[in-house]
Amino acid sequence: MGVNARALGFTLFLGALSVIPPLAIDTALPSLPTIQAEFGASPAEAAAVIAIFIAGFSTAPIAVGPLADRYGRKPIMLAGLGLFTLCSLGCALAPSIRALLAVRLLQGVGAGAVGILPRAIIRDLFEGRAARLQLAAVSLVFSVAPLIAPTLGAGILAFGNWRTIFFTLVVVGASVTLLASLGFRESHPRDMRRSLKPATIIAGYRRALTHPMCAGFSVIGGTTFAGLFAYVNTSPLLFMQGFGVSKAGFAGLFAITASGVIFGSTINTWLLNRHAKPRTVLDVTLCLLLCVAIALVAVSLAGASSPLVVAALVMVYISTFGLVFPNVVHESIHPLPEIAGVASAVVQSIQMLFGAIGGLAAAALYRDGSPLSIGLVMAVGAICALALYRIWLRPRVET
Repeated sequence: MGVNARALGFTLFLGALSVIPPLAIDTALPSLPTIQAEFGASPAEAAAVIAIFIAGFSTAPIAVGPLADRYGRKPIMLAGLGLFTLCSLGCALAPSIRALLAVRLLQGVGAGAVGILPRAIIRDLFEGRAARLQLAAVSLVFSVAPLIAPTLGAGILAFGNWRTIFFTLVVVGASVTLLASLGFRESHPRDMRRSLKPATIIAGYRRALTHPMCAGFSVIGGTTFAGLFAYVNTSPLLFMQGFGVSKAGFAGLFAITASGVIFGSTINTWLLNRHAKPRTVLDVTLCLLLCVAIALVAVSLAGASSPLVVAALVMVYISTFGLVFPNVVHESIHPLPEIAGVASAVVQSIQMLFGAIGGLAAAALYRDGSPLSIGLVMAVGAICALALYRIWLRPRVET
């Protein structure tokens, strides 16, 4: 695979690595009521099945980034996949809610170790437009997975129980581990390996966090992802409780909005193949994100929102996000090839931090079947992203 890194199989492999974290988070969502009932757990304990995974997933990259820069991508990949697979089995066999939460935390650590690697690998192997094309494909998978995974989880529950979901994750983890062990050739050159001395690690993170492109575009990625997560977190309340949409109707509307990221990533690939300038793409798409967010706030305040109107506007937002995110990731990691693992860890941790904040804020502000809270989170995130880009980062982007 290392010989012909541009092959479709290589792109699909990176996509498989990218899909593991969101798949593990969101397929479990429909199972929370049954987990709560089986263990006699409290609602807070059941909700922690998701939260504790995210805690492990969000914090693991801080340690894993330097390890990937020291030992290479493949050893960390196999270790992370192995931990994820074993912990998925532990989740499936958990005898109590406390045991489930403990293993779920470690499962998140394994997923976090895997999650940062595709971007670092792309930085190892590709430059310029080729790197952007690979990032577009990986971002497509990573963005689509949270939108379709709850439906997949519900489908698994239709013929099994909540443990079946985790057995499914065992199969996914084992399959990707086999692919990685047999098909992936190390991408990080030995002459670029870095020391694990604390001073070196601290220096690497200091450099990534103070580098204008890495820090700035990581924040832009995070603030725009906050809007996407606000929708994912609040949409069940909005559509099913607020608008009275059936479960089947919600699944259909969710699928419609999910298709937006496919549309956006397809356009991004089309633009890259026609050598569109990154600065031009970011100029247009960040403005469009803000316009869509303002439109959603406006229809909410005017009382003109409906399931179809909300779905249409969110689909445009998600389509635009599919254009923004690959370019943001490229601009974040590309300037730091020798610490691509650390830079990727910074991108992912900031993205998940802002995503969690956006999701919690939208849920906390949600009132009376209105999409206003989603629109406000999208608007605030888009304003921050556009201001940061225009004031600080735009002159540094390729014209």
